[in-house]
Amino acid sequence: MHIEGSYDFNFQRELVWDVLMDIDVLGSIIPGSKGLEEIGENKYQSKLAVKVGPVNGKFEASFELVDVNEPESYRLLVEGKGPAGHVSGAGLISLAEENGLTVMHYAGDARIGGKIAAVGQRLLDVAARQITKQALRKLSKQIEARLEATAG
Repeated sequence: MHIEGSYDFNFQRELVWDVLMDIDVLGSIIPGSKGLEEIGENKYQSKLAVKVGPVNGKFEASFELVDVNEPESYRLLVEGKGPAGHVSGAGLISLAEENGLTVMHYAGDARIGGKIAAVGQRLLDVAARQITKQALRKLSKQIEARLEATAG
């Protein structure tokens, strides 16, 4: 499965980067996440509850940030497994300043297997897009909240 796109933030790139690197924020914006626990430098684990079509799954997931190039980009490596299946993938997240906005470009590939893959590629694609949009909207709200807190 492949996913890619972009998202515009009306905030400075450094602020978007700082929030992206905050594990408490990341743990709160990942749909179905029970939060992130740091297990090493730029390495995290989480328990996730995911629903794709008729399949509900609980996963133990690990995330690793590699090739970190502050405040521009990093690669994200993901592994997850549970009774409903398994997933592994890699993605690139980059931030660019364009026309007074910070634009996040993201692209990634994932391999999914088990019961959760049985729902079909189309349903997986739709679910991945929805999860991504939901996480990015939550991230934008977290950045706005942080900006308001520092202004207040």
